[in-house]
Amino acid sequence: MKKLTTSVLAVVLSSSFAMVSAQTVQDTAKTQDIEGVVVTALGIKREEKSLSYGTQVVQAKELNLTQNVDVKNAIVGKVSGVQLNGQAGSKLGETGKLRIRGAVSLLSDADPIYVLDGVIVDPNSIDMDIVESVNVLKGPNATSLYGVRAQYGVVVMSSKKGSKKKLSVELNSTVTVDVVARTLKYQNQYGQGQHGNDSFTTFDFDPAVHPAEWSVFNGERVLTDDDFTYDESWGAKFDGQSYVPWYSWWKSSPYFGQTAKWEGQPDNIKDFYDKAFTYKNSVSVSGGNDDFTARVSITNLDQSGIMPNSSLKRNYLNLNSSYKFNDKLSVDAVLNYSDSKIRGDFDDTYGNQTTGSLNSWFGRDVDTGILKSLKNLQNSAGYHASWNWWGPNGYAEALNNPGNNAVNYMAKPAFWFNPYTWLDQYKNITDRQTLLISVAPTYKISKDLTARVSFSRAGNYSQNKYFLPYSLAKNGSGTGSNTPSGYLTALNGFGVRDVDYTEDQYEGRLSYSKKFGDLDVNVVGGGNITNRLWSGNSQLMDTGGTTQWLLTPDVYDFKNTNIPIVANPYEYRQTYRSLYATTSLGFRNTFYVDASVRNDINSAYLNTNNSFLSYSVGASILLHELIAKNDILTFFKLRGGFAQIPADLDARYTNPEFRNGTQPLTVGSSYYPTAYYPTRKIDQDLKPAINENKEFGIDLKFLRNRLSLSGTYYNETRNDEPIPVTLPSSSGALDILINSAKAKREGIELNLSGDVFRSSTGFNWTTSLNFANNKSSIVSVNENLDRIQYGTNTGYGSFSYVQVLQLPGQEWGQLYGTAIKRDASGNAVINDDGLYAYEPNKAFGSVLPEFTGGFFNSFSYKGVTLSAAIDFQKGGKFFSLSEQWGSYSGLLEETAATNDRGFNVRDAVADGGGVHVVGVNATGGAVDTYVEAYDYFKQFHGNRIAEPFIHNASYIKLREVALSYDLPSAVFYGTGINSITLGVVARNPWLIAVSKDNTHKQDPSEMSQIYGEDGQLPSTRGFGVNFKITF
Repeated sequence: MKKLTTSVLAVVLSSSFAMVSAQTVQDTAKTQDIEGVVVTALGIKREEKSLSYGTQVVQAKELNLTQNVDVKNAIVGKVSGVQLNGQAGSKLGETGKLRIRGAVSLLSDADPIYVLDGVIVDPNSIDMDIVESVNVLKGPNATSLYGVRAQYGVVVMSSKKGSKKKLSVELNSTVTVDVVARTLKYQNQYGQGQHGNDSFTTFDFDPAVHPAEWSVFNGERVLTDDDFTYDESWGAKFDGQSYVPWYSWWKSSPYFGQTAKWEGQPDNIKDFYDKAFTYKNSVSVSGGNDDFTARVSITNLDQSGIMPNSSLKRNYLNLNSSYKFNDKLSVDAVLNYSDSKIRGDFDDTYGNQTTGSLNSWFGRDVDTGILKSLKNLQNSAGYHASWNWWGPNGYAEALNNPGNNAVNYMAKPAFWFNPYTWLDQYKNITDRQTLLISVAPTYKISKDLTARVSFSRAGNYSQNKYFLPYSLAKNGSGTGSNTPSGYLTALNGFGVRDVDYTEDQYEGRLSYSKKFGDLDVNVVGGGNITNRLWSGNSQLMDTGGTTQWLLTPDVYDFKNTNIPIVANPYEYRQTYRSLYATTSLGFRNTFYVDASVRNDINSAYLNTNNSFLSYSVGASILLHELIAKNDILTFFKLRGGFAQIPADLDARYTNPEFRNGTQPLTVGSSYYPTAYYPTRKIDQDLKPAINENKEFGIDLKFLRNRLSLSGTYYNETRNDEPIPVTLPSSSGALDILINSAKAKREGIELNLSGDVFRSSTGFNWTTSLNFANNKSSIVSVNENLDRIQYGTNTGYGSFSYVQVLQLPGQEWGQLYGTAIKRDASGNAVINDDGLYAYEPNKAFGSVLPEFTGGFFNSFSYKGVTLSAAIDFQKGGKFFSLSEQWGSYSGLLEETAATNDRGFNVRDAVADGGGVHVVGVNATGGAVDTYVEAYDYFKQFHGNRIAEPFIHNASYIKLREVALSYDLPSAVFYGTGINSITLGVVARNPWLIAVSKDNTHKQDPSEMSQIYGEDGQLPSTRGFGVNFKITF
């Protein structure tokens, strides 16, 4: 991949120079020096030439190729140093996070802050149709004016505004369909069971034991009770012969009494998911005059998910207006509102009732079409029928002994519901509203001095409700059910969680701009008060537990519970009081110096030393101003600077709350509500980590600014990061939060863009290529610690296979787990039984990639435009729990592969089968042997060996493609229509390449966890059509 990236860069550079140079001679369009204005921190507009740090602005035409509502997907691959840790497209309403310049905090890897028209917002509340441009501020040099909240970077968005032209109306409609892009690679030679060809037996009807109607099955081939129960695919080889499937045993089934062919279902997993349609319709009205401009837009999004019975419905309203009262006073106002409702179960962790089964525990013979058609099928005992049951004899024993808890659970499903039954009856609903209001009057005190005050409020409210009905719960067979000796836990219950966040900002600033001869002076100074309020409540029943249920089935009232559910309300606040100033000095349009400073008083810190300073100082020189004007090198800037910002800490992190216990008050007893004392102590001298950054760069423009090349080097150190250090038990606490750790990152970012061909009437080609190499490493943790665990990850989510650790002298985010033991030459050490010896606590490498990048192209000719965006990364590691369980349970193709002797690995070793194992024994002697496939693939879970399921995270991906056609104006001349555009779009159409060891071609950009995935939903690709008309 490294060679490929280098080759692409070289080809684009050389071809761009050649073609642009040749075409410049014929270019009749007048080209002027581009000295653009960009929106920087706090919404302050600056001339790009005066900035001492790198900036890369992405315009609307590149951002919203496919009418996506996700700002993060719109950015990735178009800005250097930005990596997407996304979610699968099937997880509606979830967008993952952006990682800018790798990572540097030992304990957190959070999203940057997102700013729309100067207000910090939730990115999920933004319709990309309203965004005019995006500028990503990457390091402390660019973000220092945001102070303590900018440690992970800032994404600055500017919304579209009305113009002083006549009224304009735009209608935009897009319809897309999403389908499953890829699944794991499954074997299609063996079916459900665990005993190979011994998984079948002959049914011997016993009228004293079995239901009378089962006499029709006497003498038929059936799976043994154990093999019906086993949710694995180590069963008999498919032979096309008849057998009695799970759905033919029940009189209410349309297939009762029938047999089926024992054969594989190659597409059963893919067929489980729906085709998902998305309808996005928007209308916008914009216009104005010399005193007033406005743009208002309304968007409706109606999206079904590939997960059955899932949907997302969302409405957006946006208003951006400006009114000029007179030559001195004007006011800007922004309103952005959204409301949404998401339905469906999107649990993508191990053991969930959909992908937790399909990816890990399933039968390759199970027909998902029949599962769907029989989602309401019940057995004769009144329980839901499942492909995973206890078999005819177990079921009969349960019917004959209804009061015997040792066997009565066998009338119910064993481990898994029919997934369609689950999704049809389990309800999970999230309602959400977001609101942004901003009002900013501006008063021009004099020609050079302007005053601006503003108020903004950003609010985000959501309520999640879930309901597990009795119709499902009655099938539960674990503790708390009426058949408590089984394994499937499901209890009739519900839960409600309310989350409310509000942020109010009050700001005032003065701006001064004046030219003194050859000296340009620009100064902005102001103050800001930010009040943040988090509040909410949760009352949650553990429907997958064993102790809580509704007394009267399906009456969803917390008074109707066997154990009172204790409410868990919370409210906490955080206030910043800030002063800031920034200045830019320019001399003869050639030499620039800029400086920024901000002081935040942060209420999250309990001590009196809660005032923290951010600053940046930088300079740039425009060397092209010192040489003769020419058409080859038209812009040449050198820039550099240094900066410091403190890192913000959550208010609860520095002031641990007293947690409520779950024991309710019981009148007349000794049971009282409890609260737990915090188990963490806070150092009284605690202060935030300090990020110090040095940054140097170069910006070049050639051929009358037709071709641009920029490069940036940065070196950032994070000092004194607060980390928890374990305390002795005698202290009465588990740990203490103290300033201790140190980390650093450094890297380079390259951006190349250009108008390769440009013509007002002919062929146009614009291109951009970006590349970023970052290395983040840990300098120190604590004098008493040789490592620390990342975040709150305990490894449980990965079934204790892996964890992410931070170690001094190592790259950030080391993926640790158990490896195959190897000798000094790298040979696997083999035990006497032919299985691997293993070695715990081995490092497999960093979860961060070595480099990332993107390649964007847009071609147009006489109204036809084709645009495409590619992104890529090399390196990094991820762990796949789905692969581990898929191999353990015999689902994946490698468990039924052909070995080097030409036999299936599932054939007996004595018959030429088995998995070929090569290595050395404990004494170094050569080992070359074959192991039974069942034993080979079962060994990894038994010893928690993670190595076979850890992969390189490299990829190249075609993320977006759009083809559009602007109808000739003659078609609608005189109708009042200004333009009509027809288009087709594609999202994630092609995962071009992944690392060779990523044999199942999982998309590394869509991992749900920092360490990888643990049963996640599949990737999707979408195709659609777009229609846009303006009046």
